[in-house]
Amino acid sequence: MIEKDMAVNPYQSVLKSLSLIPEEYLVQVNAYLEKLQDRISHKEKNRQEILSLAGTWSDLSDSDFADFLDKAKESGNEVFERKVDL
Repeated sequence: MIEKDMAVNPYQSVLKSLSLIPEEYLVQVNAYLEKLQDRISHKEKNRQEILSLAGTWSDLSDSDFADFLDKAKESGNEVFERKVDL
């Protein structure tokens, strides 16, 4: 029945589910919700930091950007060409 309610209105479904939880377990539920909120906040912060890099290379000329890509590919290939003694 909860699944049907959730399709209709997730907020109301969550509230209904919370009302069915015994009070002594609500501290654990609250701790879980706080952890979930922290994860969501952390992901949003990472997303904003990544988006802040958008357009970073827009002021590079085409030849400078091509040089940058060549160097990046070269250094990336060097990492995988190393011999590692185990």
